Amino acid sequence: MPAIGGNVCVRNGNRLDYCWKEAVASLLPVCDSVVVCDGESDDGTYQEMQEWACREPKLAICVYKWRYPKGDIDFWTNWLNYARIHLHTDWHLQLDADEVLHEDSYPVILEFVKHGERSAICTRHNFWLDHRHTIPDGVCIGKQVYRLAPQRLWMPSDAPNPLGREICGMTSPSGIEIFHYGCLRKKEAFFAKARLIQNYFFNGYDSRLDVADKVSGNWMEAPCMSEWNHRLDLFTGTHPVVMKDWLLQRGYTG
Repeated sequence: MPAIGGNVCVRNGNRLDYCWKEAVASLLPVCDSVVVCDGESDDGTYQEMQEWACREPKLAICVYKWRYPKGDIDFWTNWLNYARIHLHTDWHLQLDADEVLHEDSYPVILEFVKHGERSAICTRHNFWLDHRHTIPDGVCIGKQVYRLAPQRLWMPSDAPNPLGREICGMTSPSGIEIFHYGCLRKKEAFFAKARLIQNYFFNGYDSRLDVADKVSGNWMEAPCMSEWNHRLDLFTGTHPVVMKDWLLQRGYTG
């Protein structure tokens, strides 16, 4: 069986309320090794990683020197591929720190890697409003994403990039499901993360988020943010088992 290496990149995952621990935990059962790449966290995230790695032989930690990007659209793929080269496996299974792999996908992944070099198109459920609704396809954020490929291939993440031509030319549908919880994090942490990320990528900030931040209750119901809320897809499936407590702690039940 080909060896599979997982990886997650995270900076200040605790302060910004990433489900990074659940992301890593979801990779461990199906991966031979998992690399967590820390972006010089200063909130205790790195220390938690180290303690976990002492208990879990599959887990390895690497550190990416943080350069405080500003208006740099390549910062994320540079970080992601720095983490990738620390894997010494045949395959690379990557998750963002707010994405979780469903356990039902484990046998799908194991079967996929048996059949030669291909890159897997995975279905990503992008939760919005609550844990029972997802963003419709073609709106705001991609539903079909690359997350599994031979380790030697440069990983493009979600946006087109010339360096990703080879991985894009080897695509195959997979049935692998990724669960994206970025918008369900605690409100204060969501807006703190949004300000940082938009500055990193674009040296700016979406003014609609300033308005939504002042809304009492669910900020995703703010008129400036909800022009497509009537088109949301109802999610009737099950969430990954590792997400049960994380969702309950943020008020998502049933």
